Amino acid sequence: MAYRLALFGTTFTAVLLGACASAPPTSALLTYKSVPDGAQIYEGDKSLGVVPVTRTYHSDGKSGNITTPDVRAVWPSGAQTSFFTIVPVGSDRVATLERPADAPGLQQDLENAKQAAAAREQERQLQQGLIKQASPRCRQEVLTGTQGLTDDCK
Repeated sequence: MAYRLALFGTTFTAVLLGACASAPPTSALLTYKSVPDGAQIYEGDKSLGVVPVTRTYHSDGKSGNITTPDVRAVWPSGAQTSFFTIVPVGSDRVATLERPADAPGLQQDLENAKQAAAAREQERQLQQGLIKQASPRCRQEVLTGTQGLTDDCK
């Protein structure tokens, strides 16, 4: 009887340890950026937003690579380019889409890039101001990415 209990305990522990093992990744991250900054990204007819845009792509489970769908970067002047890539499962990559050099309206797109950069800087400064106003514990949570774990930081 003691032998059966020991065998059951060993088997049960092995099952628990196997269940706790981390599963292999099944997706990849891809962040789209543009040169000049400020392009709108589309996947098909769906807008994903203004760069930078990060997407998670899921594997079909049959390969260690993921082929991303075609995306289009469209600048305010109407200039556009399309892009797809193959990324390894588990990766975190950046793709920079460049405006075609021969497309008209470059000055308009450069002005838009300045405005996009200024808006991001303003948002960054606002976030930094909020962090400075928060308690030391909240600041630490924000800086370490554990925000919201304590009641006064929610």
